[in-house]
Amino acid sequence: MARRKKYTGKDPFIREDTMTIDNKVVVKGDLIKIKGVYATEFKFLNLVTNPKNGVQWVDCIQMYKGLGCGFRSFYPDRVKPIIKRKKRVKRNRTSQAS
Repeated sequence: MARRKKYTGKDPFIREDTMTIDNKVVVKGDLIKIKGVYATEFKFLNLVTNPKNGVQWVDCIQMYKGLGCGFRSFYPDRVKPIIKRKKRVKRNRTSQAS
């Protein structure tokens, strides 16, 4: 029986923790949506590039009721960021008597 080659432990892919979509920066842990996958949110992990052929994809975790339930990968052109809502400003109501 032939011996197996030892695993060197080097990752052959280039991984980035940030991604820019429509002038919006998505960082690791942000929620994103995928075009064509309805009613599902995903948590962004990283943008992966294969240096041999230049192919890119996005690694993410499928979220179900706030819990991660599956690891998925998609092409970057299908990703849409979820816009974070700004906090509502409390208005100070003062009565102005004239």
